[in-house]
Formats: sequence, C-alpha cells, structure tokens
Amino acid sequence: MATTYLAGEQTKRTILRESKKLFYKKGYTETTYSDISTVAKINRALIPYHFKNKQILGLEIYHQIITEFYSLIDNVLDTTQFDKDFVNILHTVAYYRLLSSNRHLLQFVSELQADENATLFTSEEEIQWLTGLGSKFSNLSEDQLYLLSKMHIGMQKECIALLNDQNNLDINSMIAMHIHMIMRYVGYSAKKTDELIHAATEITNLLNFQIKNGFSVELTYN
Repeated sequence: MATTYLAGEQTKRTILRESKKLFYKKGYTETTYSDISTVAKINRALIPYHFKNKQILGLEIYHQIITEFYSLIDNVLDTTQFDKDFVNILHTVAYYRLLSSNRHLLQFVSELQADENATLFTSEEEIQWLTGLGSKFSNLSEDQLYLLSKMHIGMQKECIALLNDQNNLDINSMIAMHIHMIMRYVGYSAKKTDELIHAATEITNLLNFQIKNGFSVELTYN
C-alpha cells in the first residue's frame, strides 16, 4: 500500500513538473492532456485521475508558483520584522511586478483567468488577505468583508487584464489605485496609504525577479 501511494505521489509530481514546462512554453489554453502525457511518459488517464480536470491542474500550478514566490520574498527580506499589513501590501506590489516581468507567466495567468470553469481568486482567500491588513478590516461585519472581497477580486481581474492588454501601462499607478480603493474603504488616510505603497515599492525595486522555463522563480535582493 505504501509503495502504491509513493508511486502515485511521484506520478502527481511528474504531472505538475511537466505541465508547468508546457504551460510556460505553449500556454495554458493550447496545452492538452495528450501533450502532458507524452512529455511526462505516463498514461493519459492518470492526469484526470490525479487532478480531475485541467482547471484544477492549472490552479494548483498557479497557487504553487505564487506561494513559492511569496516564501522567497519573506525569506530574502525577513518580513517577520515588518507589520503584517505592510507585508500584505508588499506581496501585492511584488505580485503585479512579477506578472509584468514575464510574458509567459502573464499569459498563463490571463488564460487561466479567462477559463470560466477556473476560480483564480476565492472570497475565503481574499477575506483572509483583507483581515491581515489591520484591525480596521477585522472590525468589519461578515457581510462587509464578503462584499469587499468581491470588490477586491474584481479589481485583481481587471488589473491582470490591463497588464495583458496595454504595453505602456503605468504599473505603479495601477497598483496605487488598487490599494487606495481597498484601504480608503475602511478609513485609512491617503497619506498613510501612500506611505505604505511608497515603502513597498521602494523595497520591491530592490528585488530582481527571474522566471525560468517551468515557472521556476529566482529572486535576489540588491
């Protein structure tokens, strides 16, 4: 039984690894199960067995990429020294910078977002992010937090679409507008919000992102 489980886990890791490479090279939309099974050298039926559908596979890869990216930032910068609200804003600034730094990643995220059967952002995850921004958010009612989470999801989707459609987009202005709309909702002053955004931007400017084949992210701090 243990051997069978280990073999299954190894197959699952192989699917993830080879799918990442194909999504990077061909894009999410153009990659098929046949492509993955050929490169991974596995039976095609094992892909839906482990991931049920392509949307779940794509979402797991997306969350893996972003989770590893945030962990890199936290380790390189030792974000335990910062307030949690600032870390959340720092992550947001770095997230959009990461997307804009690599056309393969932006294409993958854009195509995944365009898939109506894939849920890139959930209210539960967004509420967790919002309540991490400070006590003012924690004091909101459940209904208010749910509504704000939906607003935040909409803004993220629009920002991703803008990054994908406009080559000369002022990314800093887009990020600032996004964060201002969230922070001002609960009464943060424009001055305080600008200070947080400026500090997060200054730190992010010192980070060098490099994304290699298969969405392997390398990060260095100047």
